[in-house]
Amino acid sequence: MKLLVQSDDYGITKAQALGCLEAIKKGIVRNTGMFTNMPWAEEVAQWIKPYLDDIALGVDLNASTGPSLLDASQIPSLLQEDGKTFKTSSQNRALDTEDNNFDHVVYEEVYAEFEAQIQKFIALFGKVPDYLHGHAYGTKTTVRASLDLAKKYNTIYSTQIMNDTRVCAGGMGWYKFPPTLENQRDSDMTKFIVEDVSGFLTSGKEYAFLICHTGYISAELFELSSFNIYRCKDLEGCISPETLEWIEKNQIELISYKDLSA
Repeated sequence: MKLLVQSDDYGITKAQALGCLEAIKKGIVRNTGMFTNMPWAEEVAQWIKPYLDDIALGVDLNASTGPSLLDASQIPSLLQEDGKTFKTSSQNRALDTEDNNFDHVVYEEVYAEFEAQIQKFIALFGKVPDYLHGHAYGTKTTVRASLDLAKKYNTIYSTQIMNDTRVCAGGMGWYKFPPTLENQRDSDMTKFIVEDVSGFLTSGKEYAFLICHTGYISAELFELSSFNIYRCKDLEGCISPETLEWIEKNQIELISYKDLSA
């Protein structure tokens, strides 16, 4: 079986980026999507460049965390009153009502911001992202914009893989919700993998798929994301001897989106 392990949010903070690199160097992560809208994007881009031959690096298309790349005049519906910071996921969801079919965002605005994030990636790495993935808050409109951009840039959108009939998708099945500190502490990626909770080994499918959020924790992360303790727990799961032994014992081939493109 071939297993694609995707760790989201590379560069949401510097500490998270360092933890994600640890999961690439010592663990099972072969795919990560970058936050190109963060002010430290150039710095964390330099950190990951030595590993680009071994992984797929994409863009986590983001309209709910941190600052926008475009000016407020171009994307007014996406920003808070400061005209710089994205509305959070909870703020966005509060605006989604029956009156707007639970989808208040404007296609042209989200398309423009997402394309700016892709263009920032191209400027940083000199190539098109290996895949695109939607971060946190999403609607039919954000997905439509993402799929249109994947087609324009001739790259993969992650849900196209997750929904493929040849794929057994484990998603984030070990996460306990809501993301209280206790639930995050008790989430156990290692157990989920080695006990084959998703039935990868018995599914009869050629491919398996996992999404995680590896990283180190910083005070800044608690300001930006409700997914915080999960990240160090996922890092533990991705580099644990039990996980690595399970991969070897069951002859699991770790793959990236680049392998699927080929």
